[in-house]
Amino acid sequence: MPKNIMPPGWEPPFPAWQSVWRDTNDPLLTAYFGIQAKQPALLEHWATPAFSSQYAPLSLERGSYVDQSGVKNYLYIAYWRLSEYQRWWSLEGNSGWWANRARLSEDAGYWREIVVMQFDRFETLHSVDEPHGVGVSADGMDGPMEKHGYSGAMRDRIPLSAEDDMKEIASIHTPLQAQAKDGGARVLVVPPENMCVIRSGQNWSFCEAEEKAYYLQHLYPVLLEGMHYLRDNPAESNCYSLRFVDNKDQAWGCVEQSFGLGYSTDLYAFENWARDHPTHLAIFGNFMQMVETFGEEMKLRLWHEVTVLQKDDCEFEYIGCHPKTGLLGYI
Repeated sequence: MPKNIMPPGWEPPFPAWQSVWRDTNDPLLTAYFGIQAKQPALLEHWATPAFSSQYAPLSLERGSYVDQSGVKNYLYIAYWRLSEYQRWWSLEGNSGWWANRARLSEDAGYWREIVVMQFDRFETLHSVDEPHGVGVSADGMDGPMEKHGYSGAMRDRIPLSAEDDMKEIASIHTPLQAQAKDGGARVLVVPPENMCVIRSGQNWSFCEAEEKAYYLQHLYPVLLEGMHYLRDNPAESNCYSLRFVDNKDQAWGCVEQSFGLGYSTDLYAFENWARDHPTHLAIFGNFMQMVETFGEEMKLRLWHEVTVLQKDDCEFEYIGCHPKTGLLGYI
């Protein structure tokens, strides 16, 4: 049986908070809807009415990034309770658009990745007691917390870790199950049991000028290097996919926020990277220097949400996408 791994007498190096929900019977769900195109217009034509329809998401974000193949991607990030998402997806105008064969002849690739976050397989962490991501739908915040800042803290905060080690079922070299339709242009990929999904965000919009400059000059470059290492070295990192996304406003304009969206064989892949790899040691070291420099006046906001998946709790569909998109490169 896994045991709590917090070191005896541990004192966290900085304060942190965790999102809290009272109703844990109806799981949370994150849906990523993306397009590979020079502009987001084709996806936006669907998204604008879909996200305004009945059973609309609890919260909605936008983002864009250039992937490892040099292709521009735009995406929506939407959060629901599972039951509400199922009602929303059952509406013909929402799901029917994705199933329509017209998507196959458009000058774009489409992808959707649906992740169910069972409460016993899920945790969050925030550097301030104001939420980001799925936390905006929470009933409150718990903290400051003790269970953070040490190796394995993420695993400790996931309730299932008390009875299950949640280790990988498949290695990065094991082909994933997939079903191809429409001559191979539409592919549904089944992720492995216990695949770990992390969305880890950065918000420097609240920083004063000096702190903002420090973040962009010292911390942001090493963060980018770490994200690129995970993205470009799956055999070493056990990371299927890493997208480093710039958040966008409602008009797809720039905002001072970003996040990494990563899928790995299990949570130990991210845990091992965080503990030992030079790119993460550089990130953590520069962050601690920033904490020492700005102290209690620091306004940089960091957060993450982590889920260990049951493979039957998700949907990964790719329509006309290039072969390295998301999980597509591992079938």
